[in-house]
Amino acid sequence: MSKLEMVLQCPDEEKHAADAESVRVHGDKVFSCGDDGKVKYVRPKKLEGIGPLPDSDLESVILHGDRVITCSDAGKVKVFDRNLKLIKDLAAHDYAVYDVFVFGDTLFTGSIDTKIKTWDANTFELKKTIESHDEAVRRFCTDGKLIYAGDEKGEVRGYTPEGELSVLYNVVEEVWSMYAKGDLLYTVRDRGITITQLKGEDNKFCHIQSLDGRAPIYANDDWLIFPDTSGLSLDVRENNKTSGFALKGQLKGTEMIVTAASGHGTMVVTGSWDSELRLWDLRTMKETGRCSIPGVPNGIAVGENGDVYAVGVGGFICKLKASA
Repeated sequence: MSKLEMVLQCPDEEKHAADAESVRVHGDKVFSCGDDGKVKYVRPKKLEGIGPLPDSDLESVILHGDRVITCSDAGKVKVFDRNLKLIKDLAAHDYAVYDVFVFGDTLFTGSIDTKIKTWDANTFELKKTIESHDEAVRRFCTDGKLIYAGDEKGEVRGYTPEGELSVLYNVVEEVWSMYAKGDLLYTVRDRGITITQLKGEDNKFCHIQSLDGRAPIYANDDWLIFPDTSGLSLDVRENNKTSGFALKGQLKGTEMIVTAASGHGTMVVTGSWDSELRLWDLRTMKETGRCSIPGVPNGIAVGENGDVYAVGVGGFICKLKASA
């Protein structure tokens, strides 16, 4: 049976002497109370395996080879190894960085300052500053050829791996989540997934389908997964235009609104406002494990070996292990 487990925890000498009854996260501290009559608090960075914290919320996390890359509201991009040892602390922008993306040997960063910056993914030297957006850059994705950047004005721009602007699409609503597959582009604000077929020229595309739902999208070649309009269940659909993106089932049981989702193969990991991660098996459409984390997640990254990284409110970053 699959399971999701925390691989790191508070040292024995700092635990309650009797049963712990409740835990809450406030800012960068974790508060707990127990039957020993005590209230304890620790900064999440003191918990073994929870990485150093920035000064602000973390917005996104990605895996690139043996590295974990995060971005924060402090304008920083941080690079860790797989055991969350800090490798690089990069002051990427003066304002919040909403998303990071690696294509080839180039790291893309998108910010509320409306700029995209490209960096050498190995040396982290600045390559280029792109100023073609009018509003905050929210999300990146790729079709394998171009890197697409969606912003709060509702514009999606496609860039070459060298950071040159290639094409512009106006999708009307600000982009909170995005995915590309072949010539199809999937965009969503907080409500309604829109799937369009791109024609490779500025603002030339056709509408394929609209689906009731909300951000975040998690998709791969086979599956298209996103919360329903309530945010409490996730629709699982075939990622196939021919089938009309047929509904295959729902992942039910989340008690609060889903805020982050990722996965690998038939394994999906979601996080919500209850500060828990849930592990799902797409073969059975069932929850197979869950685990509390230090705060509300804004981003999740899942590796093919079952490593799970979650980041979010209060600046926490933690590593979990999902296993079959």
